[in-house]
Amino acid sequence: MNPVSASSIYPKSFSSLIADGAGLLAVLAIALFVRFHAITVPVIWYDEAYSILLAEGSPTFIWATTARDVHPPLYYALLHFWMLLFGNGVLAARSLSALADVGTLLLCIKLMSLMATRRATWIAALLLALLPISVRYSQEVRMYTLLGFWLMGATVALVCWVKAPEQKRYPVFYVLLMTAAFYTHYFAALCVLVHWLCWWRVRTVSVGAWTLANSAIVLLYLPWIPPLINQLLRMDGLEWIPPLTWQTVLTFVWQLVVMEGSAGYLWRMTPLVFIVVCAAAVLLKARNERFFRILLVAYFFVPVLTVFLVSLIIPIFNARYLVFAAAALPLIVALALDTWSQHHAALCAVALAFMVWAEVHGLSAVYAQTDEMNGTIIRRDARLDAVVAGLGREVHPGDEVVVDNLYWYLPFMYYNSMGIQPRLYVFKTPTGTLWGTAEYGGWALIPRHLHSIFFNDFSALKLDARRIWWVTGVARPEHDAWFPKHWKQVLTLKEGDSEARLFIREGAPTGEVGADPD
Repeated sequence: MNPVSASSIYPKSFSSLIADGAGLLAVLAIALFVRFHAITVPVIWYDEAYSILLAEGSPTFIWATTARDVHPPLYYALLHFWMLLFGNGVLAARSLSALADVGTLLLCIKLMSLMATRRATWIAALLLALLPISVRYSQEVRMYTLLGFWLMGATVALVCWVKAPEQKRYPVFYVLLMTAAFYTHYFAALCVLVHWLCWWRVRTVSVGAWTLANSAIVLLYLPWIPPLINQLLRMDGLEWIPPLTWQTVLTFVWQLVVMEGSAGYLWRMTPLVFIVVCAAAVLLKARNERFFRILLVAYFFVPVLTVFLVSLIIPIFNARYLVFAAAALPLIVALALDTWSQHHAALCAVALAFMVWAEVHGLSAVYAQTDEMNGTIIRRDARLDAVVAGLGREVHPGDEVVVDNLYWYLPFMYYNSMGIQPRLYVFKTPTGTLWGTAEYGGWALIPRHLHSIFFNDFSALKLDARRIWWVTGVARPEHDAWFPKHWKQVLTLKEGDSEARLFIREGAPTGEVGADPD
């Protein structure tokens, strides 16, 4: 193998440095703008509230509580220190994901500079800066863009290691970045498949060095193995993912780039066909660059195909788990366009313009909150933030507040500044026990001494207040049948799909705590 050298790609002229610097500033400006634009508009929903409320605890609490969830602890620990510095406001909390995604963009530019022309590098940078799926999850308080940052960093370290196997710092970087990725999300294992495939193909890194590096990753991960085993044995947290369909798979690239629309099924398959053609063109180009090109193509296709095969048994195929892999799409397209432009420059310019248009359309779906991603409808329609703000203006000392579901309880607690500890209506499991006694996931964020707030039976509910607020994130008419007959509804605060209903307990003494002081 004769890898392309960076010096052969980038002339070391002053004009080239100026052009590259201007290009970098322009791409960064675009990336920052599209990721921070309207970042505070969507309401904090259950997953984000879980992240923030967990991260407000100590690192020890985060480790122990996450062990009872479905993810590793690193993202929450970093978010803990991030919020200590910048607060837990919506902008502050979401900015960690946004900046992690911008960091991934910089790493992709570095990766392309190691294996491609300057033209391909800046095409990739522009397309990645505008990639809708990246923007969507850079505006959510979750770990998916941070995972992408670690894995792209590890991939850059691997390429540098392959190009200079005598350098000791690159395997150290690789070990640390891959370990961080595994402590962030278990789907980091999909990138391991990519790296092993490419290492097997190139073999400039010795078997001993490769084995030692991967053994170091395993050694550093050993403290988390017991919680991992317990989580695997419990196998909770995946029941919300629908069974895999061929339509989901064949329109997956559309979902990442265009995101929504009324286009027909065949039209929605077009981006997948285009990416497959681009990947084929990339792999067929110049044998002396084959390792790098296999790496980029595999970075997207290996994780997607692996998740597809696993989903035939256990449904796990979901776009947010593959955000890290989607970063390779602009790089593959850029390499293909750069190759074709040598003979079809005008056609490639049209194709690039069409790609930019498709991404801008996808961004409009992100900002309009019509992107069809998990949780988007809740973030758009469940205006629990406005309901809690209105409740804060209407509540009286001594009022009781009841939230009707854990799904709304965590976001309510994030927005709650009234100093009132709400009660929580819980459903019974098929075995007859209260759901909240499971003590994993979001339930683990409710301390044991507050388990008295749980209730399921209105007849056994003991209230001292005359005024009771019933808060829900999605109002349902069937709720009316739940309430005791002596509860008289006198007020409704409604924003979007969320509402807070004020009930007066008829027959309660007017002078008891919670009565209107006027």
